[in-house]
Amino acid sequence: MPDRTFEEAAKLAGYYSKARLAGKAEIDYIQKKHIKKPNGSKPGFVVYYTNYSMTITVDISDIELISD
Repeated sequence: MPDRTFEEAAKLAGYYSKARLAGKAEIDYIQKKHIKKPNGSKPGFVVYYTNYSMTITVDISDIELISD
């Protein structure tokens, strides 16, 4: 995928998180195959390996709206 796709997805993730108030966020992204839910862990808890991170501003004004 193009880098712009990752950047826009990271901006949206940061915008719709608690990091919106901070103005900047560090977002981790990863391939699905590197995520694991440990046996007996609480719902929603996962561990992951081989992740990548990017620091972004949570301003989404430059993201284009895609309409049908």
